[in-house]
Amino acid sequence: VFARLREQARLQRDSAGREVALHRVLGAEEVEAGRGLAMLPPASPGDVCFDLEGDPLEVGGLEYLWGFTYRGEDGALVYPAWWAHDRAEERAALESFLDWLGERREKYPDLHVYHYASYETAVLKHLAGREGTREDALDVLLREQVFVDLYGVVRHGLRVGEPRYSLKNVERLYRGARA
Repeated sequence: VFARLREQARLQRDSAGREVALHRVLGAEEVEAGRGLAMLPPASPGDVCFDLEGDPLEVGGLEYLWGFTYRGEDGALVYPAWWAHDRAEERAALESFLDWLGERREKYPDLHVYHYASYETAVLKHLAGREGTREDALDVLLREQVFVDLYGVVRHGLRVGEPRYSLKNVERLYRGARA
């Protein structure tokens, strides 16, 4: 633990003032079995990346943007999104996303849904329970481990010269600082 923390501190110190933080992919001998990059399932042409944006200032919160990306039939990335301005549209977005995902799994039964940290799956569980809709479909996806939390993969597979492993910090490795 001390060696890991010392290296993390050194990377943070040496990354100060750099546009791209220093980082290192951990070798297999440095990671517990089944952790880090080994947590990634085999790629599928049906894989999906999923992100939610919510408004915590709305009474009870509101998941207003449901964004995801996947490869279309021609191999190009597709970026659909559903917007929700009220509870009815939020419910419709939940149902539309889970229905679309179910249809996609019929074509690609080995697909995975990648997300970063537990927010997306926590919201899906909360909304399905609150709305009393698509609970069985979500339960199947969760039990079959369709969702892949990339936070754990990154946290246990990389050392990054950033103070946190939040997506906004880690994305600086490949896209630079936000303006």
